[in-house]
Amino acid sequence: MNKGIFIPRAVNDPSTKKYFGFVMARLLKIGDKAVGLIGIEAALSELKKVRKNDGLMPEDAAKILLEGIERKNYIPPNARSAYLKALAQLWREETGTTGSQDGQYQSLRILGPDCVGCNRLEEIVRSVLDERGIAADIDHIRDLDEIWRYGVITTPALVIGNRVLCSGRVPTRAQVDIWIRELFQNT
Repeated sequence: MNKGIFIPRAVNDPSTKKYFGFVMARLLKIGDKAVGLIGIEAALSELKKVRKNDGLMPEDAAKILLEGIERKNYIPPNARSAYLKALAQLWREETGTTGSQDGQYQSLRILGPDCVGCNRLEEIVRSVLDERGIAADIDHIRDLDEIWRYGVITTPALVIGNRVLCSGRVPTRAQVDIWIRELFQNT
């Protein structure tokens, strides 16, 4: 999940993004809640540089990431397993790896403000997922900084499996169906 939030906090740490005295945190879905984590971007970036190409399993990456973010975030002891699961999923999405995954679960992202095209794209994606009985998170990312991280300039855009599949137009329902079928045949 790539949604960003602003957390008012005085932090003198170059690994966090600061905007007008606020720290940029990344939202991560922990169970049914979205939790802002400070420093996750830096931890992900560093881990990708060091370990992406050596076959690091998502579960192992999650443990390393959790150790890194615990220094700047409070992680409740009874929620550690939920954090590990969410961080493993994040690693899969960021690196395109599969590892040992529970079932067929994916996250799809719709990039763009609340415009007619963006909302129509979300309706199409939900309809296709519902028709096929596929469980997936649909994240509608509205923050321009997050959208630009994908290299997207024109919206709406659809991101599946950390790949931008279309940008600047609403794809047909048939095309979305094909992309989703391909994604879930490979997982």
